[in-house]
Amino acid sequence: MAFRIDESRCVGCGGCAFTCLFGAISAVTSEAKLYAIDAEKCVECSQCSHVCPNDAIIAPDGYKPIKRVTIIPDECKGCSLCSRACKAGAPTGKIKEPFEINQDKCFRCGVCVTKCKFGAIKVEY
Repeated sequence: MAFRIDESRCVGCGGCAFTCLFGAISAVTSEAKLYAIDAEKCVECSQCSHVCPNDAIIAPDGYKPIKRVTIIPDECKGCSLCSRACKAGAPTGKIKEPFEINQDKCFRCGVCVTKCKFGAIKVEY
C-alpha cells in the first residue's frame, strides 16, 4: 500500500516531490506537469498530502494516520538505530542511554518503529 496521485487533480506544482524526504515522488513527464508516487519508496508519512493544494494525494484503503510516536525509556537501549533512520532527525539522545523523540520535528512516518530491535517505540493512531 502507498499513497497515490489522482492525475485528474494534479496541477504539477511539485510541492509533493519537494516535501518527500524519501524520494518517493517524481515527475512523470519531462515538463514536470504530472507527478507519481513510487509505491516501493513511499513510507505513508502523508506529508505530501498536507502540501498538495488540489487534494490530489489519495491515501491507501484502510490508512490510519499516526498521531504520536514515543520512545519507552525503560525499553530503549540507546542503540541509535531509530535516530539514524529518521530523515527528520526527531529521535535524539546519547548512545547507551534512552533516546527521546522531538515531537516538533517528528512527522509521524513510523520508520523509526521499523528499525527498533527492542520494541521501545510506541505508536498511537
